[in-house]
Amino acid sequence: MAFKDDGKILIKDQTSATYEMLLRKAEREGRIGGKYRCPVCGMRYKREREATNCCKQIMR
Repeated sequence: MAFKDDGKILIKDQTSATYEMLLRKAEREGRIGGKYRCPVCGMRYKREREATNCCKQIMR
């Protein structure tokens, strides 16, 4: 890792293949940028039913 010229921003040397894979999977599943949001944890889903069932145990 290195800092940008001004010394305030940290620049990562290489991307993590696992991180990128998990990020793409989350985007495909709608957990990032999905239309519906869980009222408890805020995770996003493509379907409203999935969002309402996300933290159903906690809401009881």
